[in-house]
Amino acid sequence: MTPKSIITDSEKDSNMFYATGMLIPDDFVYLEKNGKKMIYIDDLEYNRAKKEAGVDNVINYSEYAKGINRDSFGSILINILKDNRIKKVQVPGNFKMKYAKILLDNKIRIEVAEPFFKKREFKNKDEIKKITEVQRVNEEALREAINVIKKSKIRKDKKLSYQGKILTSEFIKEIIDIEFLKGGCSSDSNIVSCGKDGADPHNFGSGTLFANQLIVIDIFPRSKTTKYFADMTRTVVRGKASPKMKKMYDAVLGAQKLALSKIKAGIRADSIHKKVQEYFEKEGFKTEEKNEKIQGFFHGTGHGVGLDIHELPNISINNKKTLKAGNVVTVEPGLYYPEIGGVRIEDLVVVEKNGCRNLTKFPKFLEIK
Repeated sequence: MTPKSIITDSEKDSNMFYATGMLIPDDFVYLEKNGKKMIYIDDLEYNRAKKEAGVDNVINYSEYAKGINRDSFGSILINILKDNRIKKVQVPGNFKMKYAKILLDNKIRIEVAEPFFKKREFKNKDEIKKITEVQRVNEEALREAINVIKKSKIRKDKKLSYQGKILTSEFIKEIIDIEFLKGGCSSDSNIVSCGKDGADPHNFGSGTLFANQLIVIDIFPRSKTTKYFADMTRTVVRGKASPKMKKMYDAVLGAQKLALSKIKAGIRADSIHKKVQEYFEKEGFKTEEKNEKIQGFFHGTGHGVGLDIHELPNISINNKKTLKAGNVVTVEPGLYYPEIGGVRIEDLVVVEKNGCRNLTKFPKFLEIK
């Protein structure tokens, strides 16, 4: 079997954190050879790594710096590979070019593997527990956000106000971020998108929130300690939803229920997505390009969640593979029309032998009166 290697930090790289189980801010070397997992670390992190790293061997790479400039990490790297008699190595797709060049210049062949750790697709009980813990924090944050929207007043110009000030997307995001921090989590970005902004699924939203308009709230915190994500979306209207909004919402809710009923180990991911597409067509919601804008349902039904917010497997038209027990995936159909906005409802589930287990407990409702 070809030796595997990652050369990066574990604070930002999920593969390195998965491989080692500890957070290190600077680049270091992970090697996996003949089933043995090793890391090569500097003096600063050596003692901590001996205690925390979930590998077979922790090696101080100072011994590989003898006779060379200690700042020459490239030379140290080559000495490590030569010591392990490695002439070919398997690396992840995001392997840094500067290290790839060093390897190639020293006639070490590189084989790119994606996914790098196939086991990441299948969450064990401990990983599911960690994801569930983040999901509970996620739900508490959404609960606080909904409470603020519920307490907001509807002005004559249909703008929402809260405690005497215009209620904005930015303010709701602050409420969400505060709850994340209380729960030991954080998020680089949240979506609170009102009205026509919601017609773009990844429009983060900005500015004033209005009554009688669709508000898409999509939030995805990450634990600061375990580094696992959760993901959830709800769509609400403060005030009264129009008949078209209600029809869209009911269709999305129905599509999600259909997808949830189909998910189980052994089913092809693309077949679930096709069922959702067919359902929307049957309900009268076509997906098409109109006035140079795509409208309808035009993203995947779901994606894997773990140490990355988007990871394998995907539930989409392009994934012909079957879902497996232990996959943790979102189920998030949506409808988007430029003249009215968007509706998306997203839950997080664990794929099991005979169905799926929903990790999301937050209720689903449209109108907040």
